[in-house]
Amino acid sequence: MASAPSPREESPEELLESVTTLRRRARAARQAYWFPLLLFGVLTAAAAPLYVESTEPAALRATQDNPPLTGLGGDFLERSAALGWYWLAALVGGYLLSLAWYRRHGRRAGVQTPTRAYVAAGITGTLVGLVLPVVLEFLLFNTAAPVSGGTRWLTGPLLGAANRGMLPHLVIALGLAVLAHLERSRRLWLVVGLYTAVLVAVNAWFQVANLQPGDLDRFSFMLAALLPVPVLLIGGGVAFAARKQQHNGYA
Repeated sequence: MASAPSPREESPEELLESVTTLRRRARAARQAYWFPLLLFGVLTAAAAPLYVESTEPAALRATQDNPPLTGLGGDFLERSAALGWYWLAALVGGYLLSLAWYRRHGRRAGVQTPTRAYVAAGITGTLVGLVLPVVLEFLLFNTAAPVSGGTRWLTGPLLGAANRGMLPHLVIALGLAVLAHLERSRRLWLVVGLYTAVLVAVNAWFQVANLQPGDLDRFSFMLAALLPVPVLLIGGGVAFAARKQQHNGYA
């Protein structure tokens, strides 16, 4: 009776290729960033009605005597207090829900993505957003603490973004950047880059447009807040479709 042929030993190059393939599959299996992209895209879109003004706003509103919480809601906006409460709940809740999602996904996939740094960055950014406008106003307008020309290029646009209720977008961008690093995903980095570029472009337009009374209508701040949303929704949709296709390919 003929003996069974002994299995062929793999060469070092083949072993290395096999290990690389397994690592690539494990990394792909743990990636689930489509969920936070879609989640924060939906949360931002849901905030749109709060950015609509009931009357045509002046191009530059006088600073309101709002509570510190409205640092997340925008001092120029009519419903800044409601926006502040909304974004506080949406950001903290969104990051905690993302954490729960990643833990559930990790148990199902058998590979866990360490997301504590992502959640910590998001919640820390939220807390910073609460106090940042107060600090920026103090630095820019307090004569006892003048801001040098070397830093005004940053503090001025940041305060403008805060007054327009755009700080939550920066908090989302910060969290997604940390997640892209943890996921080691070039595609997520691309989404973060596009999202940040839209944010910068929107806020730069407000800084250089030399707006006059009557240039803005009641929907202007809402449109500015919604412009970055398609990047999140499209990026999340593409990532979800790719995830499903990859899952079907491994099945």
